[in-house]
Amino acid sequence: MNRTRRSLSVRLLPGFCLLVLVFSGCHPRKKITGATTESFRPGDCRNTQSLLDSMKTHQFRFETLSSKLDCEAKGDSMKGNFEVTLRMKHDSAIWMNVTALGGIIKVARILITPDSVFMVNYHDENFFRGDFSYINRMLQSDFDFDMVQSILIGNSVTFYEENEKLHSYSENGKCVLSTIRKRKLKRVVNRNRELTKTDSAQTIWVDPLTQKIARILFNDFNTKRSFDASYSEYDKASNGMIVANKVKFLIKAQKNLMLQMIYKKINLNKQLEFPLTIPDGYVRIYIKEPNVEH
Repeated sequence: MNRTRRSLSVRLLPGFCLLVLVFSGCHPRKKITGATTESFRPGDCRNTQSLLDSMKTHQFRFETLSSKLDCEAKGDSMKGNFEVTLRMKHDSAIWMNVTALGGIIKVARILITPDSVFMVNYHDENFFRGDFSYINRMLQSDFDFDMVQSILIGNSVTFYEENEKLHSYSENGKCVLSTIRKRKLKRVVNRNRELTKTDSAQTIWVDPLTQKIARILFNDFNTKRSFDASYSEYDKASNGMIVANKVKFLIKAQKNLMLQMIYKKINLNKQLEFPLTIPDGYVRIYIKEPNVEH
């Protein structure tokens, strides 16, 4: 197999995981909380609390989840296809086994827990181990396990606010929740203008019929980074809940990346194992943290 192509496959998913985490962290830090009240009524997009409550009610719930994923990635000067075996234990572990050529080539194995990230790189015979605080310092971000878990299955990531309240409105047949006002959001997204050095935004589009998330957009206007996730081809899982079978991520940063994942049959609430061993002779790698100006 061409070495360049193999190297791409090896590095693509780990890099994607870190990028997902970075853009999940593009937000101010004060959480919005609210008690569940009345059920959301389709078409009532302007009732922010009802929309929040409905989105929470229709979250995809599981104890354990496993699936095979077909993945396609395209980026600046790169493209590739690979397969992922995904296992998740709710609020406890996310495990990925990455292969290429129908499982013939072992690429990487990743284990994410609420306080740590492990990765074994079979191609370069090395491994990475770090906790979330280390990675947050390295990437100058603010993320956690819950954000990664939510993005992978199409659940909402916790909204945050600083100076502005959460806003809801209707747009192109979808209900929208945003941390900035509609007019400001359109100005920034369509004309690519910054608001202030500290402004960032999370926006969620909800299908009023299924009451499931159709799209999540994170914008960091200071760094001009964005993470755009779209969910489609919804189906009922064995627990009767609706889940997206097709997920597409668009990442714009110093390097742009598109990643599309297609879930095959999703198995729920079965006993799972999350094996990760480091072969003898593998070298631990350390990623240099950025210099922080004081």
